[in-house]
Amino acid sequence: MRILAASARMASVAGLALWSGTAAAHIGPSFLRIEGVDGGAKEEKFTGWVRAEANYWTKKPVLPEIRGAASQKDDLLFTGPVAPATGPEMLAIAVDKASPALAALMERCRSGAAIPELTFAESADLARHPQEHGPRPADIPEYYRYRLRDVRLTCPTVADAPEQAFGLHFQNIEWLNYRPHAEPRAIRAPAAKLPAKARGGTSRVFALSWFAAAVDSHPQQCARMNAKPGEEDYYRLMSAEEAAKQRAIHAEGVGPDVMSFRGPDRMNVALMPGIVADPGHVAPQADVVPGFDLDGDDGSGPPPPGTRKHRNFTSPDGRGGIDNQLFTVEGCVEGFRRKGFLPMIFNEGRAAGRPTALIEISGIDDERNDDDVTVTFYYSTDPLRRSPAKVVLADYTYRITGEPEYTQDFARFSGRIVDGILTTSPIDRLHMHEVTGIETTFLKPRLRLEMLADGTLKGLIGGYLDWRQRVVWQTFRAADYENTIGFQSPAIYNAMKRAADGIQDPATGEFTGISAAFEIEGVSGFLPPAQRRERVAHTDDKSTERTQ
Repeated sequence: MRILAASARMASVAGLALWSGTAAAHIGPSFLRIEGVDGGAKEEKFTGWVRAEANYWTKKPVLPEIRGAASQKDDLLFTGPVAPATGPEMLAIAVDKASPALAALMERCRSGAAIPELTFAESADLARHPQEHGPRPADIPEYYRYRLRDVRLTCPTVADAPEQAFGLHFQNIEWLNYRPHAEPRAIRAPAAKLPAKARGGTSRVFALSWFAAAVDSHPQQCARMNAKPGEEDYYRLMSAEEAAKQRAIHAEGVGPDVMSFRGPDRMNVALMPGIVADPGHVAPQADVVPGFDLDGDDGSGPPPPGTRKHRNFTSPDGRGGIDNQLFTVEGCVEGFRRKGFLPMIFNEGRAAGRPTALIEISGIDDERNDDDVTVTFYYSTDPLRRSPAKVVLADYTYRITGEPEYTQDFARFSGRIVDGILTTSPIDRLHMHEVTGIETTFLKPRLRLEMLADGTLKGLIGGYLDWRQRVVWQTFRAADYENTIGFQSPAIYNAMKRAADGIQDPATGEFTGISAAFEIEGVSGFLPPAQRRERVAHTDDKSTERTQ
């Protein structure tokens, strides 16, 4: 926890230079409209614009603070745009080298001529602080739009990079559909509307003590573990003269505060990972992997609609057609494995702080075989109880919270139990709250759970993650995380992009979802008698929800 807290303090101090201390950047599409340039973008609102794959504002963007490292964070915030209010300044963008606009952009760059004006649009949701969660307010546009005037391009080239970096150096900027806000805005969220529970039977309640990606490969499955960038990576693209100057400055070693600036023209490769050559990413070699058959296909033939062809696995219990492409990306990264830095620090925070995730299994007539049960996810702001040895204790009572931050994410699944294994049908989405770090949103999630004889719960949550959000989760502290977890941002960005196998964009044909499975564990608990008796209810003002 000291490492996270120290990073948060550094970010907080540095953040005074910008609107709210958040990174002026995002990974995911943004768009440029330049007179006379056919950009080829296929997205409906930006047809013909130039599409960028990532962007950031200013030459030295400030990283976002880690909320929740020192005290409970607030999800119900919306950080607005952090573009500069005035010029002169710079906007950095990364354009795919397959873009039909690339030749025209390179020609304008090499000519040195100024572009009188252009329009830039960036996603309000993607540009938001990565630890915020809740609906975008009605008065915040889907895309922020700006007019940049008197723009000169720089275009440092890396031959083997999949994307071309551009620096848009503008003299003036005009905000077209929003205005600067000094602080994140407080927002509201309605409580989730849950379907009815299965009737009758008994209920079991569990407090989750563990939640982490099921990517814990065996050592023999990795030819080697992925590694953080070395000093040679920092100096690789510099001229001999610049490298000599930098070596003198960093005589005691290149620290994570500058390691991200190892792109061409010392651009930031954590925020624009595609602008350097892919350094390569080690994937585990495995046949047996935990997870789910998410697409109803075993991988032997053509993929079903909306699915990219990918390798399928076999589960430890013999099920085939398992989709867990996240395992192929994160399995050989030491800091993502079960005993790695992030799962351990996040679950320590889960045990020591709040919220506490609760799972109620209701409508149970037979714990071995039952055709109709209900699984409900709730949250409590009561902390887990632990022994002096920090073992999570069973059989404590947890009150279901009425705080809108959490009631918006209550979720309910319908399921059945066969031979002691509870499986559910998928729902639209499931959002899992973390104490520290980035929270996880599953698309098309489903569950596989087992209530064990010792009173504990173990199982899996499966579904698709937006791979771009997952990359932000991995890189939003830039070289701090590269150094601590053990990977390179460009490598994991390209690996994620290749591995994405679901949630196909109908306009572009791209796959934005990566199949994943997460392990969960829990101890038995109770709900207060009053909450057990009451029917689920909603109040518009407080957005509360209570359980039967």
